[in-house]
Amino acid sequence: MSGGDPKRPSQAPTGLTPPTGVMVADPHRDLAGALHDVSNALTVMLGWVQESRADHATRESVAYALGIIEQRARIARDLARRAIGGGTKMLDQDGQLDGTLRDALDALAVMAQRVGVRVSLVAVAPGVKIPAAGDVSQIVTNLVMNALAYAPADTVVSVSAEATTDRLAIIDVTDQGAGVAPARRDSIFEGDTKREGGAGVGLRHARALARAIGGDVELIADPEGARFRVTWPRLDVLPKPPQSVARIRVLEGTRVLILEDDADVTDLLEASLGARGAEVTIVRTHAELAGALTKPHDAALVDLSPIAGDVKGAFAALRMFAPNARLVVMTGSAEGLPPEVSAEGVRLVRKPFEVSEIVAALVDPRTKA
Repeated sequence: MSGGDPKRPSQAPTGLTPPTGVMVADPHRDLAGALHDVSNALTVMLGWVQESRADHATRESVAYALGIIEQRARIARDLARRAIGGGTKMLDQDGQLDGTLRDALDALAVMAQRVGVRVSLVAVAPGVKIPAAGDVSQIVTNLVMNALAYAPADTVVSVSAEATTDRLAIIDVTDQGAGVAPARRDSIFEGDTKREGGAGVGLRHARALARAIGGDVELIADPEGARFRVTWPRLDVLPKPPQSVARIRVLEGTRVLILEDDADVTDLLEASLGARGAEVTIVRTHAELAGALTKPHDAALVDLSPIAGDVKGAFAALRMFAPNARLVVMTGSAEGLPPEVSAEGVRLVRKPFEVSEIVAALVDPRTKA
């Protein structure tokens, strides 16, 4: 993203951008940044207007183009309203990360085609939910448009997303251009640009938006081009509860196997039991159970849904490989334990449950759940 002729860095319009190093209290009120993103939206819209007028355009392709034009027009309107202190309808909404990325890249398809570069979403993070999805869309749009400006023809701009273990989402935008000179690795976020017609606003504004929500935009070393990384908080994870001495003592060293296909339930149990000192192993399908049983467990929390096809066989395997484990069935069924698992020693906790009920069943198998 750093190619182009070695021209003098462009300067942002006087009066719109704060001096270098001065942070805007609310980056959404930064007029230069807002105008930059509105300009991006208008550029995308104009590309689709031309596409809809092409000789090869069909009724369906024109309708598709109009849909993107309408979407980007609403975004541009909301960007302008937010910059002057008005409310917005789209930009502050929470959203799914994969859908946000797909929508942004779909809107850039015409631009990519015209410069002969392919944009590829090479990895997604399904199920990851993010706050302020509109800001993520604007940042990724900015980064991909920069990449298209510098990427050689017949190359690929790749976009990937992943969820980290520390409750963050990471989005990488990578091109196969000349990269960024080491001397400019910091200055490009301060208004330094060599892009013809550029104002040096985009990267500075993108980083300000990310940092305002607890994320970041960084340049990552890559020998094959330029790689920009967006770090963003996630909404699909539960915060870890504070660890107290009392909680740690309750299940300290207890090895708990959880067989459950509901991600929200597994997140809750992993966080809550882990905070009480348990060593937790998560299994989401019947097929994964055999592999998990190769190591010892002191207890097993079992939801019947993943093993509905062979409840008896699953419990036989649990008894064989963990004969002394405390077995607890978690179910929302009003009928209680099925005949296959109603043997003595199998405990029942009904859904929805309190974590205290699960802990009681694990600590004292005689406790009536």
